Amino acid sequence: MKWRCEWCGKPHEEDEPPCDNCGHGSFEEAVTQVNEEVVEGGPRWVCLDCGRQHQKNSPPCKRCGGSNFERRTGPPEDDPLDEIKTGWLDVVETKYVIGYAAVAVLLGLIVLAAVGSIALPGFASDTPTGPPQVASPAGSGDTVNSLSLAGVEDTYLDVYNVRRSGVGGGTVSRNASMDDAAAYYNKGRVDARYANAEPPTREGVSRFPLPCDRPTVVSYEVAYDRTPQSLDQFQNETALATALVDSYLERGDRIRRAEAGLIGLDIHVGPDERVFVTYVLC
Repeated sequence: MKWRCEWCGKPHEEDEPPCDNCGHGSFEEAVTQVNEEVVEGGPRWVCLDCGRQHQKNSPPCKRCGGSNFERRTGPPEDDPLDEIKTGWLDVVETKYVIGYAAVAVLLGLIVLAAVGSIALPGFASDTPTGPPQVASPAGSGDTVNSLSLAGVEDTYLDVYNVRRSGVGGGTVSRNASMDDAAAYYNKGRVDARYANAEPPTREGVSRFPLPCDRPTVVSYEVAYDRTPQSLDQFQNETALATALVDSYLERGDRIRRAEAGLIGLDIHVGPDERVFVTYVLC
């Protein structure tokens, strides 16, 4: 004895609905042998969102993903969307497309912020990237008593190299990136003293594009705020530079190694004639 679907008439060996052709949940006994093929003009299921016809009541729609099906009978209807090969992208609602695009853009921004490529308000990366900002502290990094501090730095390097050569340390030459790192550390110290700012860090120095992985940072200060130690006693850049180098060595500080032979240097004078010196060696 065979069974057939009450709606579409498809035969089945067992009374085990639902029908695998139309999804109907009730079978009837087939008194006579029935055609194994689906009866033309039998029930079909039409998606009410896009009009696609389905043989089974089995949402979602294969074209638009809709779940609102309607049972219809009679000959299949022409579907103009099938002729122009329309896909789900053509019938999906615009608001969902815009929503998905907005979510994708937001996720992309979060990923870029996480790797430090961009900065988002309220989103801080655990690993800072790029050189830190160089402070603009009180005092002067340009001139003092008509002396050019850039000239003092140049002469400081000449005197320092003489002292290095005297103890077999070899000479060093200036490097622009290391100058920036020295300025960050030196001016940060000045800002911390006179403006209670956060002091600079060795980690901040390492974030500059330096030619070595583990630079040596030397930083000290000399007070010239009391007579006869006033800065007025120095008539030229050479005199001040020599005094600054000798002040460091007279305290027993040693000449540091410089394997790459490179140095970055910054000299800044505070508002009380205290001179701050920092150099970075590689």
